[in-house]
Amino acid sequence: MKFAFSVAAAIACTLPAAAMAHGKPAFDGSYVGVVAGLDHVVLSAGGNSVSKDGFLYGVVLGYDKQIDGLVLGAEAEIDGSTAKESATSIVTPGDSGTLKAGRDIYVGARIGERVLPATLLYIKAGYTNARATVTYTGSTSFSGSKNLDGFRLGAGVEQSFGSFAARVEYRFSKYSNIENTGLDAKRHQVVASLIARF
Repeated sequence: MKFAFSVAAAIACTLPAAAMAHGKPAFDGSYVGVVAGLDHVVLSAGGNSVSKDGFLYGVVLGYDKQIDGLVLGAEAEIDGSTAKESATSIVTPGDSGTLKAGRDIYVGARIGERVLPATLLYIKAGYTNARATVTYTGSTSFSGSKNLDGFRLGAGVEQSFGSFAARVEYRFSKYSNIENTGLDAKRHQVVASLIARF
């Protein structure tokens, strides 16, 4: 019991120290990090849809400003994905298509609130541009890479460990229709990030 109390006291003393690493707030300043997680891509048209899971990987950089318990930030991210899917009878009976996810560029903002000295809950929103390699055979046929504009919404939690921090977040992205097909693309992602602040 005495040992457990000592451990709890040590942890309690560590949290404020992590929250004020190098004499500044835990969630303040520039950062860079790596991102990895699950990428769930959904392709739909005419009431039909197909989906595919893949592995997402990328890098993120940004800047936060902490004002008391409130954190305002801007960030940019570039990701790749292994997601790829093929389907038939997507728009009309007998047609076929293949969609392979390419790079995804995101630029946006986030706002969060500290719920503990070193723990932040946040939401985010911004612009995303994904490149997709599409092959479609139907009433019109084509093959090539398309850049799709869209928006991203997300929410997550970040835990500070001094100069480093770990995040877990969910985000949803919705893109414009793929040209000449009427195909609608969106994705759900659950990712983890490890970042370094400087």
